[in-house]
Amino acid sequence: MSSKRTGRALADVMGELDEEPIVAAPAAPAAGERPADRDNAAPAIVPVNVLITPRDRKRLRQLSLDSGLSLQKLGHEAWNRLLEARGLEPLEAVAANVPSGRTRR
Repeated sequence: MSSKRTGRALADVMGELDEEPIVAAPAAPAAGERPADRDNAAPAIVPVNVLITPRDRKRLRQLSLDSGLSLQKLGHEAWNRLLEARGLEPLEAVAANVPSGRTRR
């Protein structure tokens, strides 16, 4: 069975990915905002998802409750230990979007 559809070749698509992205010029400061205010802004934060079994999620949740640390903080600790073991610099410290309300014991 032959298809009459034609599309872009994989090499063409991959070639586009290798090209440098176009970086837009920085936007003008908002009304009342000084350019220096923008320099002190917090870095962008992106989520990282990890798939685990329901049993393991329950175990991690229990660890979180037992330690008084959020899953965010436990995750940072784990990733930093992995990075340290491989001789890489640690992650930048960031706060979760919504505080857990728990304090360290």
